[in-house]
Amino acid sequence: MECPIPNSLPALSTGPVRILFVDDDSDIVAAAGLVARRHGMSLTGAGNPEAAWSLLAERAFDVILLDLNFARGQTSGEAGFRMLADLMATDPRRVVIVVTGHSGINVAVEAMRGGASDFVIKPWSNDALAEKLKRGAALAGARRAAGGDGAGEPALLLGDDPAIERVRRMIARIGATSASVLVLGNAGSGKSLTVDLLRRQRAGEDAPWVEIGMHDAITIAVLEEALRASRGGTLVLDRVEQVPRSVQPFLAGQLGGRRVLAMARDDRQGVRAALDADLLARLNTIEIELPRLAERGEDKLLLARHFADRFARRHAIVPRPISEEAARAILADDWPDDVRGLCQAIERAVLLAEGERIEIADLALGDSGHGDVRPRAAAADLNLDRAEKQLIEAALDRHRFNISRAADELGLTRAALYRRMAKHGL
Repeated sequence: MECPIPNSLPALSTGPVRILFVDDDSDIVAAAGLVARRHGMSLTGAGNPEAAWSLLAERAFDVILLDLNFARGQTSGEAGFRMLADLMATDPRRVVIVVTGHSGINVAVEAMRGGASDFVIKPWSNDALAEKLKRGAALAGARRAAGGDGAGEPALLLGDDPAIERVRRMIARIGATSASVLVLGNAGSGKSLTVDLLRRQRAGEDAPWVEIGMHDAITIAVLEEALRASRGGTLVLDRVEQVPRSVQPFLAGQLGGRRVLAMARDDRQGVRAALDADLLARLNTIEIELPRLAERGEDKLLLARHFADRFARRHAIVPRPISEEAARAILADDWPDDVRGLCQAIERAVLLAEGERIEIADLALGDSGHGDVRPRAAAADLNLDRAEKQLIEAALDRHRFNISRAADELGLTRAALYRRMAKHGL
């Protein structure tokens, strides 16, 4: 099961404008990719909704190109409309450009009524496609910067707790600046999503954006590559507390000339113990500390209901309310895996619930003060999940987040590994 709250980043990625194209025709995707690259944009293809959701769970995209008949032999646009509805339900501020043939102009207009921002007619003019992608990227930046009434905010930013409100205000105040930011938070609390919101405040600028995951074996050569690529733009350092002591002086001396956004799975005291004072001083012009879900009171239930509605729409399941007993259990649990853990528990419950409501047994919670309600089989499944996650993490670390090599070691395809990474929030 996938949870749309990414936790860690790919080892290295660049490009200020990122596009996801949902279409099973690899030739069409390749042609669009050429147009995108010629205009300084990157384009990733997804052959079906499952692949698209896995990609959306692991990274952010500025624009989504959606072929309304993305499966061969389809002409009604029905599957495309379902995907469009799911995309807009999870974030109404998404910029979706639908793609259709000449005979589908009425379908495209209907899609725009359903939330699409624009449409492209096949066969397209390359210049026209590039112009629509540029306009879409500009619209995405404007929507994120404008904020609005919060109805379309990602799950991390939903909530009435004062601590999460402070995070929202801080992102709004500093997102468009060049200040370096250190984001602290528990695993699963939404550090990557916070960084993405900071990124989207400056989505219209044409500057490098480089993301790199830290680990205890990272070398100066790898850092030099990231530093070169990010000059004049933004460098994102994930798990910065894992930077080896031996390379910290080098890194501290080379961070000038770019904005740095760093993430750490630790509190202030732990980060101060892990990093040299000089490096820390260059990273934390601003600190954003994400609150633990356990400390957010009624927000737990607000988020749970939001996830229940989201996943019912995504999986085309009749929405079920959360029972009073299940609601009490959600509020009582300390959620050690934070927002990501709650998200995964609710998706599991939406998929497996058989009654008219989501009940406490559907949540498969452990003993958190409201009884041991986790069935033995569910506990075994979760233990297997943890083992799988540890195996994937170890393979990624060994291969420095090289997806192809890690997938080969694990006996998986790249797509299958991406799905499992999304499932575990990696």
